[in-house]
Amino acid sequence: MIRHLRYFGALTAMTIAAVFVACSGMEEPVAPAGSAPAATQTQAAAAARASTTDYDSTANMYLLYSGRGHDPSDSLKAIAPTVANNDKSMVPVMIEAFRYFRNREVLDETQEALSAMTGQDFTGPSRGWHKWMEWLGRNADEYGPPDGYLQWKINLLNQIDRRYGEFLAPAEQGSRINVVEITWGGVRPDGIPDLQNAPVVSADQQDYLLPSDRVFGVSINGEHRAYPLRIANAHEMVNDTLGGEPIVLAY
Repeated sequence: MIRHLRYFGALTAMTIAAVFVACSGMEEPVAPAGSAPAATQTQAAAAARASTTDYDSTANMYLLYSGRGHDPSDSLKAIAPTVANNDKSMVPVMIEAFRYFRNREVLDETQEALSAMTGQDFTGPSRGWHKWMEWLGRNADEYGPPDGYLQWKINLLNQIDRRYGEFLAPAEQGSRINVVEITWGGVRPDGIPDLQNAPVVSADQQDYLLPSDRVFGVSINGEHRAYPLRIANAHEMVNDTLGGEPIVLAY
């Protein structure tokens, strides 16, 4: 299960379910098409020339992508040595950075590098980011990230909103979940406003529900309330008081 960030009205769990870079607007990814294609001659030649002597995964991670204003040429410089060293720790980094890349050459080279190192092929019109994330969620144990990965991720999310960094900072002392599975959900904090203490009417007074409408029924201390899915869905979070108790309904 990949976890997405939504802080308050906007931290959730792919799902805790913009940004310095706008949401990529990718289409729905295509299904895998079998074994990965061989690397192109250009990529193979570049990988062959890449020096393994001074290679450092952590430094290469920042060369691949460091956030706002990152130079695409630096991303291209990072890809060849990653493949040459078969550095599988860079796989989760490349998948996460893949979402923010806007340069077509960088996108294509990253896709080829991922396919070369994993044997997976999620090519197609959608560029496969969602499929890569789903695949990584199933295979994260085989592709542990480089040292300093959490700080790299915090740096990226801080550039969206500093509250993301504050939320993740305690994970530096330990986390019960795999931080690789945390990714930005495409909405700024408070980008989806929660519903707070909404006015209520009795069931026989309402005139907007259809017989087929679903509701969340909640009963606390003898007080009962129905939260229509059609309304809760637009807010994804409802804050209310019921039976004298503060409650949160998340959907």
